[in-house]
Amino acid sequence: MDWSQLTGALIGLVGVPLGIILGELLRRRQRAEQFAAAIFGKRLEAYDSLINILFESHRIANEVIDNTKLSAAERHELISAAIMPIAEHTTRSVLYIDEELGAHCTALFMGVEDLRDLPESERQARLAQFQRDWRETRRMILEDSGVIKVNRLFRDINRPTISSPVIERIRELRREQDNEI
Repeated sequence: MDWSQLTGALIGLVGVPLGIILGELLRRRQRAEQFAAAIFGKRLEAYDSLINILFESHRIANEVIDNTKLSAAERHELISAAIMPIAEHTTRSVLYIDEELGAHCTALFMGVEDLRDLPESERQARLAQFQRDWRETRRMILEDSGVIKVNRLFRDINRPTISSPVIERIRELRREQDNEI
């Protein structure tokens, strides 16, 4: 037996199992990618619903903060009604919404009903903290849902030039907010 026949036999012996292993790895990877796409879609739906619920709750919170005619009991009832849908949705969507972020969202509006009863200086500080928490909550949802990464990918692909005096002012205000935090 010469070396060329022996080499061919060795390549065959090594190549067949290697081909089987590589094929299995590629098949598993493809299955994981298909599964990930389905999960991403469900996560996006869950976060989309959550952000809509949060915006409605934010509207209610602003009513509670701004309406001086509401009694303490009415304020508490309104905030409870704003918090309950968030808690229910994050509990129902526990497979898709980060558990800690869900808890944060549920707690976001707690205590807003008490702002009216605080001294003005403390009230303004707590109100400013609430507004920072609200902005940070939206950022965390955009980040955890994957929307920020997808938007960056689209920007990298499209390379759009988006600019106007209004947009430049918004960017300037964001930089100032980032410096405050």
